[in-house]
Amino acid sequence: MKTPFTIPTVLLLTISILIGAYQFFHPVHPIAQYLTSPQRVFLADNYWTFADSIFQPQTVPWAESILMPLLAKLLGATSDLLAFQFLSVFLTLCILPVFCLMLLQQVKNSLAVLLGVVVFAMTFRFLPDHILGSPDPLTIILILLAAGSQKKAVTLYIFLAGLSHFSLAAVAAIAMLPLHTLAMPSSESKLIKAKYLCAGLVLSKIALIAWYWMFDYHLFSRWDFIIDKGLSHFWQLFINNPIAFLYTPGRVFGLISLLIMGYLLFKRSYAALIGYCFALAVTYLALFITLDGLRIFSVVIVGAYFHFLVCWLNCLFKSRDQSKSVVAPALKEATQ
Repeated sequence: MKTPFTIPTVLLLTISILIGAYQFFHPVHPIAQYLTSPQRVFLADNYWTFADSIFQPQTVPWAESILMPLLAKLLGATSDLLAFQFLSVFLTLCILPVFCLMLLQQVKNSLAVLLGVVVFAMTFRFLPDHILGSPDPLTIILILLAAGSQKKAVTLYIFLAGLSHFSLAAVAAIAMLPLHTLAMPSSESKLIKAKYLCAGLVLSKIALIAWYWMFDYHLFSRWDFIIDKGLSHFWQLFINNPIAFLYTPGRVFGLISLLIMGYLLFKRSYAALIGYCFALAVTYLALFITLDGLRIFSVVIVGAYFHFLVCWLNCLFKSRDQSKSVVAPALKEATQ
């Protein structure tokens, strides 16, 4: 389904760009000082170094994410660290407009889309708390595109997301699967939609294996890391600060999620509730067996969170329209 670029559509996209820019830059100024701050440079430096040598043998674990470094190499953004960071800035600023564009394809009411953009901006902490240089912005964008697309386009976007960060894309696809197939009318159509997701993951894994063989990559995978550390290591990290673990996405995210879940429970949208609870369980499991905190949570939950907000907005504005259709004739009759 294509989104017509009407004046309301352009206005909504402009608002999403401005909100995203405000969240990205506020309260840090100027941009050059921000980009070169020590806490932001470390991760960017790793990926920048990898991007510059992407066609050479690799052993570093972050070499599993080839799409953004390859894109940077092809665009000439590996010439220096600042150029690489500016590419990361651009991708991060694209997250909210892409979310808005996908929402416009799923929600027909402009006011509902505006509300969805504002809620997403308020609750999705990756926007103000990002770390430049990682493949996460690109992975998030591709998962959002997959979440808002139909049929074979889903396979393409998940394939690219797998090239961007395979392990996170795979977990994100699992997390959003129940909500992704929710609108399908029959079990057969749900199965077909699930096949598109799985096909994208399988193709991306095949492409990665071929890339690793071609350029002699020998990586220490995330599964190797988990097995090496053992579950007791992650359990100890959880026990040390369970509150921080639960509040990883932020208190606002938790509060808004609970309020929306309460509304959907009131409207008896049980399938959406169960799908979102499943997504949260998968996301917190991924968070438990990793060390990257908010980065992991943001990438894994984003597709399911998109569908969750779509369910809420459609339910909310459908009820509003139904109320108008009942109240308006009654008022007209009363005034006659």
